[in-house]
Amino acid sequence: MKINKWKFFLIFMLMNSLLLAACGKDESSKTNNDTNVTKNNQENQQANPKGSTAKNDEAAPPIKEPENLPAKEKKAILSVLDKHYKSFNKKDLNGYIGTLSKNSTSFKIEDERDYIKKMFDTMNIKLVPENVVIIDYKDTEANVFTQMKTIVSEKGSKKKVEKLSRQVNTFKKENGKWKIFSTYAMETK
Repeated sequence: MKINKWKFFLIFMLMNSLLLAACGKDESSKTNNDTNVTKNNQENQQANPKGSTAKNDEAAPPIKEPENLPAKEKKAILSVLDKHYKSFNKKDLNGYIGTLSKNSTSFKIEDERDYIKKMFDTMNIKLVPENVVIIDYKDTEANVFTQMKTIVSEKGSKKKVEKLSRQVNTFKKENGKWKIFSTYAMETK
């Protein structure tokens, strides 16, 4: 019965991420078009693992970094993402919140703080990022694709549930520092 509870929790988490991403639709149409291209590329890769062909015998395009991505910015963005996941896994609420944008239209910092604190208090959750790639870069905005393994267990329980998802984090540069502005996530089969 507890496994069903965890399935519900994971679905809730994914839906929450989708809702947060949907709330951020006030961005320009160019950003929306970029996100749609990113989503389509991800769906193509998911449907066509390890080089198999698409429905029309077209190979899925690989997910790769943009050519205009400066090494210094790549390092800065990935450093924030690394701190984000490490802080989450250590249950360092302030470290985790410190990676988030205070200007996001997808979430409110205090609501996020309360939600994550409740999760830390009741569950053991480990985020294991895999296949992290910066897929879009502009001077003040970047999108990072991550294949994420999530391992969840209730405090005091030895039963664990593992799920694999794909997500895109949008970063914005604020006062010279990269912050996570929004997250779009989808569960893989």
